[in-house]
Amino acid sequence: VYYHEPLETREVPVNPNTLVVGGGIAGIQAALEIAASGHKVYLVEQSPSIGGHMAQLDKTFPTLDCSACILTPKMTLVGSHPYIELLTYSEVEEVSGYIGNFKVKIRKKARYVDEDRCTGCGLCITKCPWKVDSEFDAGLGKRKAIYTPFPQAVPNIPVIDTEHCAYFLKGTCRACEKVCEAEAIDFEQQDKIVEVEVGSIIVATGFQVFDPTPIYQYGYGRLDNVITSLEFERLVNSAGPTDGEIVLKDGSEPKTVAIIHCVGSRDKNYHAYCSRVCCMYSLKYSHLIKEKTNAEVYQMYM
Repeated sequence: VYYHEPLETREVPVNPNTLVVGGGIAGIQAALEIAASGHKVYLVEQSPSIGGHMAQLDKTFPTLDCSACILTPKMTLVGSHPYIELLTYSEVEEVSGYIGNFKVKIRKKARYVDEDRCTGCGLCITKCPWKVDSEFDAGLGKRKAIYTPFPQAVPNIPVIDTEHCAYFLKGTCRACEKVCEAEAIDFEQQDKIVEVEVGSIIVATGFQVFDPTPIYQYGYGRLDNVITSLEFERLVNSAGPTDGEIVLKDGSEPKTVAIIHCVGSRDKNYHAYCSRVCCMYSLKYSHLIKEKTNAEVYQMYM
């Protein structure tokens, strides 16, 4: 048996700050709990507002409580918390360092709206003449070329979509600039690189809805009234494009509704694993459909 003297070790202090990547309900809750302990949190979200997919939902399973009623108070608290620095419309570009001491570069994308000057009055959005499909409404509704994703957005500061703004495409319009009394519109604004130092990083980047278009037999994108789960959430939401009415493309109420489980799941051509959500999800949808219509509901599963 050999005994050795312990090697000399040097203690390196752990940075108490935390970076949370993703501003959905998971990232929001993580940020609030860490901030409640008195530690600094940097919350990074790639969209113009925090809230994530939960902000799009109508009700949550199993209690069918209002999703916004649970989420929006937390969003407001994040937006005003002294220990949380909110970096929306931003993306992590580089992480270096080691456990306990990371250096992170974050690209804060240009909104073309001065966050310090903007009062959130929304006049620029009202006067913008250009409309495009709304990502928040899953393409079922429209938004303006300058927009906030939804009325309760945090921060409540618009962003200009350069892909659809007439000024960036043709050098014309500037209607938003003309009506902004706070002079917050800044077409010359540039992206900024923000560097932060943190001791730990929480990745809460959420999920993407599976695109069923390639599965031809289900008819998504080919047949009217075949929609995804997220599109149904916007359809049934009282703040959605139909004011919560479950209607077909022609505006009539459906007489029968089929809910197809496992689309893209447990399928070697797409995802071999079970999604683990669609059983409960589909039961929630049955409740909502029966609550709002007289339709017969059929559950179709493997």
